[in-house]
Amino acid sequence: MGQRNFFDHLHAPSIRRKALHPLTTLGMGIACLTALLVLVLTGLTLFLYYIPDQHEAYERILHITTTLRFGGFVRDLHYVSGNLLVILAALHLVRIFLMGSYKGRRLNWLYGLGLFVLILFGNFTGYLLPWDQISYWAIKVGASLADYFPLLGPWLKAVILGGHDVGPETLLRSFALHAGGVPVLMMVLVSLHLWRVRKDGGLALPPEDDRERLPVRPWLYRAEAMVFFFTLALIVGLTLIFDAPIYERANPSHPPNPAKSPWYFIGFQEMVGYSALFGGVVAPALIGLFMVLAPFADRSRSAAGRWFAPDRRGWNLLFILLLLSQLVFLVLGQWFRGKNWALIWPF
Repeated sequence: MGQRNFFDHLHAPSIRRKALHPLTTLGMGIACLTALLVLVLTGLTLFLYYIPDQHEAYERILHITTTLRFGGFVRDLHYVSGNLLVILAALHLVRIFLMGSYKGRRLNWLYGLGLFVLILFGNFTGYLLPWDQISYWAIKVGASLADYFPLLGPWLKAVILGGHDVGPETLLRSFALHAGGVPVLMMVLVSLHLWRVRKDGGLALPPEDDRERLPVRPWLYRAEAMVFFFTLALIVGLTLIFDAPIYERANPSHPPNPAKSPWYFIGFQEMVGYSALFGGVVAPALIGLFMVLAPFADRSRSAAGRWFAPDRRGWNLLFILLLLSQLVFLVLGQWFRGKNWALIWPF
């Protein structure tokens, strides 16, 4: 092994052979960390040139995009990695649930849920920073959805907006939360999450897979490096295809029709469109309770770390139905809603 380094302390001395198979974990944990690393590094770069002022923010974004050398590319990297992180984190949660890997690791499951909420909140607070027409009204709609959450909703909306409506205080608070509060909380939860994985002995797998073990160095390091470089190549490739959008300057007196929330909240907006009570309060509360309490209520006897265990069929089926329902609402709200929120055929 030689002299141990910092990365050795993040891993157990040995690893199960099955954990190295790509289909066991799909590499989602390392992929999330890679996207988060790109997000932080590009965010620190953009931080040097951005000013959170309603009179200067839009011009600063234009300056970064059109004038600074590689400024547009860095902003595109930040945009792509932020949106990709939402998708990768969701897939990571799906993998953990379908494998029952939360068994015996309930606290780490809660850390993961907290990280997912922070990722969504970080993207939401960063959405307003260009101060263009689409971002302004998306944040206005997204913040209005908070009113439907019982107890904490109005308070959360006031914290985000700095008042009752989007204004200069909103931009300042969004920047402070996006560049300061969220990264600090995320660093804490990521550290706790990785610490629990290390303390629990690495990846959750059935006991029979414990017989074949390999040293972490070099086998796991090679696998993690492959996932890291593949994710990095994916981010760069998507950056060459998709540009971070910039629209006309925000105009509070001329809302777009329809005004939509950011894509990761548009499924919630779609549910509210059907019923403010059920879609805005009951359904989100039930989904949230299900996600938080599932590890405590799951009494199946199968070992953790087994894909689609037979005695977890009911849990997995309920989870998949909930996931599909949210995907359907997201697709409907994103592509099948036109003026006045009427159903349209987009193709």
